[in-house]
Amino acid sequence: MKNFNQKIQNKFTQMTQTGKLFRANLTGQQIWDLYLNAFAKEDNPVFRDPASSVHNCNYCNNFIRRYGNIVAITSDFKLETMFDVEADPEYANSAKAISEAIRSAVIEDVFFETFQELQYLSYAPCSKNNSTFQLGVASNVKRYTQEEADKFGVVKANEIRTFNHLHLQLDTAFVDKTGKSIEAIMSGYRDAKQVFQRAMETIPLDTLLLVRDLIQQGSLLDGTTHLYKIEQIIPLKREYDQLPAAQRDNWCWATSYQLPFAKFRNELIGVLCTDLAEGEELNKACQSWNKRVDPANYMKATAPITRKQIEEARLFVEENGYTDSFNRRFATMDDIKVSEILHSNVGTSPLKTVSIFDSVKPTATRHKQNEFDGIESVPIDKFMVDILPNCSGIEAFFNPRLSGNLVSLTTAAQAGTKPLFKWNNDYSWTFNGNLAGKSQIKEAVKSAGGKIDGVLRFSMIWNEIGKDESDLDAWCQQPDSDRIGFSTGYRKDDGNRYSLLGGQLDLDNRYPGGKLAVENIYFKDLSKMKDGVYKFWVHQYSARNSQGFKAEIEFDGELYTYEYNRPVSGNVVVAEITLSKGVFTIKHHLPATGAGSKEIYGITTNQFHKVNLVCLSPNHWGTNQVGNKHYLFMLDGCKSPVAIRGFHNENLLPELAQHRKVLEVLGATNLIESTDSQLSGLGFNATVRDELIVRLQGSHKRVIKIQF
Repeated sequence: MKNFNQKIQNKFTQMTQTGKLFRANLTGQQIWDLYLNAFAKEDNPVFRDPASSVHNCNYCNNFIRRYGNIVAITSDFKLETMFDVEADPEYANSAKAISEAIRSAVIEDVFFETFQELQYLSYAPCSKNNSTFQLGVASNVKRYTQEEADKFGVVKANEIRTFNHLHLQLDTAFVDKTGKSIEAIMSGYRDAKQVFQRAMETIPLDTLLLVRDLIQQGSLLDGTTHLYKIEQIIPLKREYDQLPAAQRDNWCWATSYQLPFAKFRNELIGVLCTDLAEGEELNKACQSWNKRVDPANYMKATAPITRKQIEEARLFVEENGYTDSFNRRFATMDDIKVSEILHSNVGTSPLKTVSIFDSVKPTATRHKQNEFDGIESVPIDKFMVDILPNCSGIEAFFNPRLSGNLVSLTTAAQAGTKPLFKWNNDYSWTFNGNLAGKSQIKEAVKSAGGKIDGVLRFSMIWNEIGKDESDLDAWCQQPDSDRIGFSTGYRKDDGNRYSLLGGQLDLDNRYPGGKLAVENIYFKDLSKMKDGVYKFWVHQYSARNSQGFKAEIEFDGELYTYEYNRPVSGNVVVAEITLSKGVFTIKHHLPATGAGSKEIYGITTNQFHKVNLVCLSPNHWGTNQVGNKHYLFMLDGCKSPVAIRGFHNENLLPELAQHRKVLEVLGATNLIESTDSQLSGLGFNATVRDELIVRLQGSHKRVIKIQF
């Protein structure tokens, strides 16, 4: 058994070096029957129980049923198995029977194990740092009792025997540690293969070449954004067409495996190719394309909007009295009845009226975040109930990192119109960037599962508008010359390893797939870091309509933000951080915000600003309790510099949802022009951890940190 198992292990290791493992469509029981029934009678004698035999082993049965159908794909797109070995005579028939059966089968799924499952199966002790994981039980020791000796007659009482079993060592690359289920992992690969194969089968090469020509001659609006996909799919289509029919299925499994554009057929450019392949007239197909990529409905409403849909929405709005409701404007101080705004409870006590503070003059002194280390921290509920009612004035410190918290209140242009929203008033709010909520790099890192609380953090995002499919990489060079990046091994998703100085790439994105892409490098412990220079840069690994990136560096409570608004080529150095005797200093290679003061929304960063009004978001005014509560601090002189949305689909009444595609376009195009008179300031979601430093006036002056 040991010799046979070693040969299987050697073959399996060779299979893993292809980087892709799959499962054939034979069941584990079918393979076990082939294994057991192929033994010559003399090679599989009865052992102990007359109904059993030497090779009829529960441990080997479990191994073969669970792992026996694993296959790899050869360079000529045939299947190979771990049983493709020159086995000893005792096992030769079994290995041959299984090998022939599996190589005649077809692939039904990819193969992975999950770390949770291997922990549960307990084949061997394991941790996420393992380079290999054991599949199956290697051996077990059995001491026989007197009763067993009397029953079977083959063994003696107290006899100890060691039994060896089929087992393997699996490379960590095939063990998922994300917490996903096996089915979730397999279904992703399975779906990608099916969509990819469908494209190969149904879209002719001539169609792909035609679409490429249409893009190059400018017949397709924004076509250059998608050109790289066409150019990468064309050689694959040529290769597919030249393959024998018997090899095409295996080729599709191997080629679609982690292919960024495997679902090309379902993408916008793939839909155009499919339309043309199915015989749609060329001019009509081009017109349809140009409607789809119109920014007004392409970015949010994934399907084009027909004249019929627009007419139905118009009639519904008119017949139900909503026409004037969609005419919106900025809310002003004159619109707000303070007593009405605060007509709700926070904690156990009713809130008192919040005054408007005219007497506090904002300071012109720039402050650093670390100046506020050690100040009193107060939960927002306590602040609203116990502190705010006793204040005669408030100033809020505008940290540059809070630019994503900038918010404006909006209302109906005409009083008394029919409410649009799920709450019973005309008011709504829009955050910086025309969002319904806060959005910034730090939040993106946190949402993606990255660490934001290290002593030093370098984060980057790109593809904010969904058209940049480039593969960018965040890099760091440490004082010891070691590097942290996607290929160095210091990654959360590859053994959760850290560099000797405590750094790690804990978020890596190879293909945005139309979504916001995030990467993050952080150092978790100052005591492990070495004095010297830490250099951070962005590398363009693969350009696909590159449009730049945004980055952040944070340490000691100081946050620096960078924008690179042009295509990335090669390496772009962002900054160098020097650590000396526990103190960080920074040298910027790109222009940074946060390094000094900057005006955003008409107010200057790193300064205190007078708070004119504190209120809850309109969905929590009066008796309303709809959705997430936001705390709004409206600032003196704060003003959106651009036109903003007057409403967001997610806040509209359910009866309007049936027309959401048309209303999304209306909201994105019928913007409210900025005015001098408006209520804008800082907003905080009650469900998102955040903080705001405020300077208070009342019976005495003090500075506190409000915790959300």
